[in-house]
Amino acid sequence: MLKYTVMNRAPLIIIGMHRSGTTMLSKILESLGIFFGYKKEVNNEAIFFIKINDWIMKQFNASWDQPYNMNFLSNNQIDKISKVIQRPLRDIRAIEFLGFKRYLKYRDIRKLDISWGWKDPRNTFTIDIWLKIFPDAKILHIYRNPLDVAESLRKREFELDKTFKMDFSKRIKEYLLKGKVGYVSSARLRDIREGVYLWKQYVEKAFSTESKMDKLLHIKYEDLLTYPKKLLKEIFDFCELLYKEDDLNSLLNTLKVERRFAFLKNPQLIQVYNEIKDWDIVKKLGYSNI
Repeated sequence: MLKYTVMNRAPLIIIGMHRSGTTMLSKILESLGIFFGYKKEVNNEAIFFIKINDWIMKQFNASWDQPYNMNFLSNNQIDKISKVIQRPLRDIRAIEFLGFKRYLKYRDIRKLDISWGWKDPRNTFTIDIWLKIFPDAKILHIYRNPLDVAESLRKREFELDKTFKMDFSKRIKEYLLKGKVGYVSSARLRDIREGVYLWKQYVEKAFSTESKMDKLLHIKYEDLLTYPKKLLKEIFDFCELLYKEDDLNSLLNTLKVERRFAFLKNPQLIQVYNEIKDWDIVKKLGYSNI
């Protein structure tokens, strides 16, 4: 365990496209003692903030895999939504993030005096709203090459097909034609090219809003795997964590180098890569000549 001293109690907000390393990054920081929530789902995302982000996106007829409408939020809408979502930060619903003991102590997520934050790729499109509430937040953006991201999402969709099970609750929804049964997570992402287009939407959004963020660090997933000590030092310094250099070795085994440009082993994915390698965003991120 690394020893650390927290200099800033504002939250750390992790953004980035799905399957780009946000889970890996959050778990590394969580291992240092940063609090990422009491109740989390399998990808280390706080359910409390997922619910709020989903609600925000629904107000604009958007979703995590169809985020386009989130590009058109007005300042008035941002102000209005930011006021609404402060309510669950300070009422009993905050127990889902804080846990009962922390809720009794703080009563309001905004009053946390510990090192804390949350990870959710949806933050990429709701970040303007969150910065209204937490203007001093630190933002970590991690990005990964588009083909590995799209292929990982596609595989997950087909895996969900195999593991889908109908239960009583789902049958009720099906019978009443009400709510989401969950046949699929995202039909769009069964198509590898659609996964690449979604990647483009996320990374372009992250970079287009960087002028509004005073405390933002971009991290290239492949660089983190190739130069882990260097990148981890940058991340820890950005988060204002004090650490011993020798202790970094304890984290290196969590990084799987073989995931770097895994798509190069698949001729079909290479074909798609050749179709998009001249995109401006692909060139900007250094992926045009792999």
